[in-house]
Amino acid sequence: MIFLDILLGIIAPIFVLILIGYYLEKKYTFDVQVLTKILLYLVMPATIVTTLSGSTLSSNHLETTVVFCLVMIGVLFALSLLCSLMLRHGREKTRAFGLSVMFYNSGNFGFPASDLAFPGLGLAIQVIVLGVQNVINFTFGIFLVSAGRFPVWEAVRKTLSMPFVYALLLVVVIRFFDIRLPSMIGLPLKYLSGALIPMALLALGIQLGKTRVREEIGHSIVSVICRLIISPVIGFVLALVMKVDPQIAPILVLSTSYPTAINTALIAMEIKNEEAFAANAVFLSTIWSALTVAVVLFAVRGYWPVP
Repeated sequence: MIFLDILLGIIAPIFVLILIGYYLEKKYTFDVQVLTKILLYLVMPATIVTTLSGSTLSSNHLETTVVFCLVMIGVLFALSLLCSLMLRHGREKTRAFGLSVMFYNSGNFGFPASDLAFPGLGLAIQVIVLGVQNVINFTFGIFLVSAGRFPVWEAVRKTLSMPFVYALLLVVVIRFFDIRLPSMIGLPLKYLSGALIPMALLALGIQLGKTRVREEIGHSIVSVICRLIISPVIGFVLALVMKVDPQIAPILVLSTSYPTAINTALIAMEIKNEEAFAANAVFLSTIWSALTVAVVLFAVRGYWPVP
């Protein structure tokens, strides 16, 4: 019954909105860039400010989350190299495979999933996860997959152009000086953040509607197994080794089970590197995550019971 409650009460609502977005894209064709920019430049920064500025998230939880995420990325990178070696990938496939395993959908999928699974603290922790993932993705990730075609400073410039960076800096200032936002600023931010879950999931569905599953999906399936099954197992072990506070441990482990980041496919398309593989990895991992994320959530709630 508990597993069924998770499946119907948390996972199903997420995928209903994703499917609505997918259907709308197939029927009408949307400009996903407009939705993405609204999310990236307005809704997500507003969510970061409203969630973290009023959160009781301690500095210890913040530090633990950052360290956990960095170690996870490092371990997943090593896992991807090992798999590529065993599968005899070429240089370009090795880089694309690494991105698909290391970086998960922390925003469009992660924000709603973490918030629904762990109301309150879940979203606050996921904001930090998103920050770490995006910083590494838009620096090391771009440098890795571009094979030196883009200079390091270009990757840094891309990171500094992301609004979430400045939203996080604003949160630091607000919390450090104990600033109380006036209603004329606080209320619009609150209303924008309220649009996060439906907009993020509809945008994800629309993006999936534009994705074409290509032939030769064998290597993509290995990537999906690493992302959806092996990654949360590693996350669980890491949480135990690090002795992560039981209050945030299930949130962090759950985040490691999310599907491959859409950015993986977008970067591959921009750089013209293994585009078919990246598209397959994103599409297949998102579809199968309906089951695997439910299983992981059931497991972490069983090990770290929610009070």
